[in-house]
Amino acid sequence: ARATRAGVQALGLALFADHPGSACTAVKAPGGTDGGAVVKGMRKRGITIAGGQGSMKGTMFRIAHMGYVDDFDVLTALSALEMVLADLGYPVDFGASHRAAEPLLRQAPEAVDAGPGRPDARRA
Repeated sequence: ARATRAGVQALGLALFADHPGSACTAVKAPGGTDGGAVVKGMRKRGITIAGGQGSMKGTMFRIAHMGYVDDFDVLTALSALEMVLADLGYPVDFGASHRAAEPLLRQAPEAVDAGPGRPDARRA
């Protein structure tokens, strides 16, 4: 979660919550950008994320990190997010999200109980 949040913030995006939980990263859609368009663009690139619901529809999007999520899942999602944002006209410093996330991912892994068959899962 920390790496995802660092990557998103490195792109100049704001987190939706002041005190986010560890299950997902909720991100405010940048001004002039529809959060639903971000979700659709990510899906076209094979990455599933969620949009806002109810009154938050179109204003934000959510990237989950529940279950088995490894370092490369985080980096792949951040890369796709950079491409989608650029496609939508948002100015992107390509690679900025990776430069922010990778140092956190390279730190010693925190052991998590991933359930049967996944003793090596890491908290991203």
